[in-house]
Amino acid sequence: MASPRVLVVSSSAGHGHMMAARALAEALRRRHPTVDVTHVDTLDRMGRWYSPIYRWSYLKLVDKAPYLWRALYDSTDRRHTQLGAFFTRLGGRDFVRMVERWKPHAVLCSHFLPLELLDRRIRKGKLVTKLHAVVTDYDVHRMWYWPNVHRYHVASDLVKARLCLRYGVPEDRIAVTGIPVRRMFKVRHDKVAVRARYGLDPERPVVLFLSGGFAVGPMRKSILGIWLERRDVQILAVCGRNERLRRAIERLPRPAGSTLHAIGFVENPAELMAVSDVVIAKAGGVTVSETMVAGKPLVISIAIPGQEERNVQALLEAGAGIWAPTPEEIRWRVPRILDAPARAKALAKGARALARPSAADDIADDVAGELVDPYVARPRFHGAR
Repeated sequence: MASPRVLVVSSSAGHGHMMAARALAEALRRRHPTVDVTHVDTLDRMGRWYSPIYRWSYLKLVDKAPYLWRALYDSTDRRHTQLGAFFTRLGGRDFVRMVERWKPHAVLCSHFLPLELLDRRIRKGKLVTKLHAVVTDYDVHRMWYWPNVHRYHVASDLVKARLCLRYGVPEDRIAVTGIPVRRMFKVRHDKVAVRARYGLDPERPVVLFLSGGFAVGPMRKSILGIWLERRDVQILAVCGRNERLRRAIERLPRPAGSTLHAIGFVENPAELMAVSDVVIAKAGGVTVSETMVAGKPLVISIAIPGQEERNVQALLEAGAGIWAPTPEEIRWRVPRILDAPARAKALAKGARALARPSAADDIADDVAGELVDPYVARPRFHGAR
């Protein structure tokens, strides 16, 4: 008997969508080894002309014209545009053909683009599969809603309520699972080894910057501002693939005895969180969820208009983080968290309360549970009872 096939689909228009998909694929393979799992980036299978335009326009809008992005976000949240739908269908033909050839029993989407493409094929009877939507923010935009979605996996009861009340999605088609994060954020890390690798003093505080949408100027000012308040703060600045940013941070003038590591792309950011006292980052849904699972106070410095503002709202309501959108506010707020252990503990407690560390496992079990005989999904017990 052939193994059930599950296609995990993401989109490289945002780093978080890809990380959520990786978490889901890993959970499926680890917990349900009889399932044949494939992970695909939708934009890698779209038309050659479509993907560069899609990536470029999104990144440029959120970086250079956030107010124009807000207008687009709000207008498309009211109604779909026929012109946009036409170009998406035109660019997505290769992706749709690939899915129809593979014939997956379930498709698990961490981005709304494949939902739009596959919903139409299911409606027309061209594709028979169970379509799952994994919403990766504490908000749900209209682009996530499609009538033929089999189940929604969402971050909170509020997101579930929005789907029910606004779009009429039945409650039994929505699971409040949280946002999936990779397993590395749930396991214990050897803090002694990590500190030794970076030359960190265990008696001094550590602040972790995750670059996200940071430009050179604001990150530079933020680090220097923290040092003006507390010279003993050790800084870990993860700059990702932005080599210009990494070099600029590496060249910063440092107070005597200070510690600064400007780091490029890292495969295991969880171990850096493990040794940090405060995390400063952008308000991406997956980044927020990773930091919550790690149980760390989070200072949000940047939020894309729309969905990330909702993420900030969820974080503040849970008492798990602080909003500091300027270098001056970061300079003022971060030392005051470090100077008040009770405040830091309260933020960490709020983070753990908001966290859903088992989200990826729960979603994997839900998807595979409808496809796999439970008696063959895991190795059978052999031995005395």
